[in-house]
Amino acid sequence: MNIGQAIKFLRIHRKMTQEQVALEADMATSNVSRIEKGQRQPSQKVLQKLAMALDTKPSILYAASEHSPEDIVDFLRQEDDKEKHEGNPADFHFTHEAKMVLSLFNELTPNNKSLLLEQLKTLHKWQTKTGQ
Repeated sequence: MNIGQAIKFLRIHRKMTQEQVALEADMATSNVSRIEKGQRQPSQKVLQKLAMALDTKPSILYAASEHSPEDIVDFLRQEDDKEKHEGNPADFHFTHEAKMVLSLFNELTPNNKSLLLEQLKTLHKWQTKTGQ
């Protein structure tokens, strides 16, 4: 199996579309498609983005690519279980939306970060008061 097939299996395992992965990885859907079909090999930078979008590590993708198609789903389930059980209880498992917000937040200037935090605090207070 190649790395593209491992990415595809993991994407399907995560119940994500190519469009969702592309959006999370900040790349074109056509690139995700070409990688999955083995028409293009991802660079290290692209592989890291894809791994982050799929909530895994590049090393997991490499390891998954060493498995046969019949064994890959079991391998991915085992890795998910390991991640859940080996992680520190204080660790957070962010949703894809939360990861995207954090990614965008990190790209803001310090001044804009401060403004956004104040807006979020205000929105939270309003939501708490209105019970929404």
